[in-house]
Amino acid sequence: MYAQPIPLSRFAPTRSHEIEKLVHETHGFISSLSEKGGPDPSDYVMLNALLQCFSGDNSKSMLSDNQFQQIRGAFGGALSPETIQGWAYHKPLGYAGDFKIIEKIYSYHISSNPHLAKWDHYSHYQTATKAIRNRISFFLDQVWKAKNQSPNNCQILNLASGPGRDMHETFSTLGAQGVQIDCVEQDHQAIKFAMNLCKNFLSHIQFFHKNVLRFTTTKTYNLIWSGGLFDYFNDSIFKRMIKRLLPSLKKNGKLIIGNFSTDNPSRGYMDLFNWNLIHRTREELRQLAKSCGVLDQNISIEQEPEGINLFLVINN
Repeated sequence: MYAQPIPLSRFAPTRSHEIEKLVHETHGFISSLSEKGGPDPSDYVMLNALLQCFSGDNSKSMLSDNQFQQIRGAFGGALSPETIQGWAYHKPLGYAGDFKIIEKIYSYHISSNPHLAKWDHYSHYQTATKAIRNRISFFLDQVWKAKNQSPNNCQILNLASGPGRDMHETFSTLGAQGVQIDCVEQDHQAIKFAMNLCKNFLSHIQFFHKNVLRFTTTKTYNLIWSGGLFDYFNDSIFKRMIKRLLPSLKKNGKLIIGNFSTDNPSRGYMDLFNWNLIHRTREELRQLAKSCGVLDQNISIEQEPEGINLFLVINN
């Protein structure tokens, strides 16, 4: 029987023996799960509690690289790129949050390897992955609102468009008539995938193979959308991008920026596999917009149903 873990925030730096005990406990529990072929739903609460102890900057300052590697080693083959968590850790495309892992999350991908499937089920159980899936319905709702405002010529800019699943589901549900989406994406493989997925709607989509930091346009848009990019940006780049994008909004247009909340209960799990995001509070998002000259009455903070993926909404 494993005791309820003590959060690392309660440890003093000198109590290294208690940290080592927690690392040992976590390694043992994960090893036992690996030996039986992965966690069952009855194991999820305990595993989440243990992993959440290692979340955030506090754990990074108190745990050595060897201790992190010790915990990761307990996963064995479940840390291979065949699993969602292993893909996040190894980053085969060279960066975290690539289009393939986002598509795996969107499509509820489960490994065909029976010894690894339970780990993918566990990944999909995470609040963070649920929040990512919820972006699709949030995006659909925003396109619907923008389309109602400008039914014959609704212009949308989609930054870091990834696999294009949000566009496919939105066009499939709402139709594409009167909507044009410009997509900026640095990964040519993501563009290729999205073009194939959205092949029935390509007359309404234009792709720009560019880093968003280098993208410029003279067009204006009813909606500028970035669901999962800005929480990789530090505050300086975050503000620089807002200032660059605001002139591209039409009158009554919206700039919507997604960012994971500091309340993310999956952060320990994500941090363990180096899927590192800059988590922010509602107030931090509001202050970033205000520091760019946006009036307080033009700022709102929305969220998807899990309350983990926040959305900074700036109205023009």
